[in-house]
Amino acid sequence: MKKTTAILTTFCLIMPFAAKAEEVLSGITAQGEADFEYNFLSSGKNAYPASSGALDEQYRFNSAQVILKKETQDLSFFARLMYMPIELTTPSGTTKSNFGTLDQLEIYYKIDPAWSVGFGRLCSTLGFESAMKVENILYGNTVAYQGIVPGYNEGARLKFNPGEWLAVTLSSYNRSAYNQFGDDLVSTKTTELSVTGISGRFLWFAGYYAGKDASTTVTGSAVEKSTTNIWTTYKFSDDFSWSISYDNRTQTPDGGTLTFAQSLSTQMGYTMGKHTLGVRYENILGAGELDGINGTLGAYYSGADKVEVWTVGDKYNLSEHLKLYLEFRQDKADQEVMTNSEGTPTDHLYLITLGAIAHF
Repeated sequence: MKKTTAILTTFCLIMPFAAKAEEVLSGITAQGEADFEYNFLSSGKNAYPASSGALDEQYRFNSAQVILKKETQDLSFFARLMYMPIELTTPSGTTKSNFGTLDQLEIYYKIDPAWSVGFGRLCSTLGFESAMKVENILYGNTVAYQGIVPGYNEGARLKFNPGEWLAVTLSSYNRSAYNQFGDDLVSTKTTELSVTGISGRFLWFAGYYAGKDASTTVTGSAVEKSTTNIWTTYKFSDDFSWSISYDNRTQTPDGGTLTFAQSLSTQMGYTMGKHTLGVRYENILGAGELDGINGTLGAYYSGADKVEVWTVGDKYNLSEHLKLYLEFRQDKADQEVMTNSEGTPTDHLYLITLGAIAHF
C-alpha cells in the first residue's frame, strides 16, 4: 500500500494499483489517463440510474485527466486537469460539447514536516474510490461516489500528518457541490474533518462534512447539509484485499423536510497474473432522495427507498500502460422506478461494460 502523504485526498488514496508518475520538467511529475467504453444497457435508449450517462451500444470517450505535482522544501503543488465530453441541451436541441476544466488545484505551505496549511480548489477527503479510474479495481463508480459523497470545493485546509499511521485534515469551504465533477457556484459555508491511518495491512478512514449552503432551487432557501463517510480496507496479501464503506447524506432546506440517503457497500479484489477480479455489493436506502435538492446531474431512483447493486468485473493488464475491463452490473429496487428497453417500468436492470484505460 502506498504511503499516506502530505497531499491527502482520499479520492486519490486508497487502491494499490496507482499509475506511476513521470518527471516532466524541473521536478514536476505527471500522471494521466484516458478511458473509453462500450455499453450494453437493458434500459436501451432510456436512462440507466447512476451510470455516469452510459449509452446503449455506442462507443463513448468517457474522460481524460492529467495530474501535475511539484514538491519543494516548503511548498507542495497539486493540479488536476479534467476533460469530459458531455451533451448540452440548447433551445435548438441537444448538442455534444466538451467540458474541460482545472478541476483541482491545491497549494500547501509546510509549517514543519508534520503540519501543512493550504488553499485552492480542494478535493474532498471523503469517498472510498479514486478519481483516477485506473487505480480502482472496478471500472464503474459506486452510487455513493456519484450521488452522496462531496466533490471539489473552494476553501482552505489544515493538515497534520506525522506518519503513515495518522493523517488529520480540517477544511473550511465557501463553495462546494456533491457531484464530483462541476460546481454549483453558490454561496456555501461548510466544514470537513477527516482522520485516516495505516496499521500493517489495515487502512481506515472516518470523515464528516456539514454546513449550510445556498439553495439551487427557485425558492432561494438555504439548505443544511451533512455527509458521513467511514471505510476500512484489509490486505490479506499483495493479491487479495477486502473493503467495507458506509456513506450517508442529509439535506434540510429552510422550512422544508429532511432528505436522507445512505449506502453500505463491500468490495473484494483478487489479482491472478494479469487479471484482477473484483466483486462489489451496494445496499442503498433512501435511494429516491438522490434526485433531490442537491442539483447533481443524471437519473437516479425517484420513487424507490431501497436499491441493491451487484457489480462483478475483470481488469486485464494488457500492457504496462493499458488496462481492459469487462464488467457486469445489476440493479434491483423495491419499486418499479426504472425503465427497460421496451419503455416498461421495472424494478431491475443490468449493464455490461467493455472499457479500456490508457495511462502513464
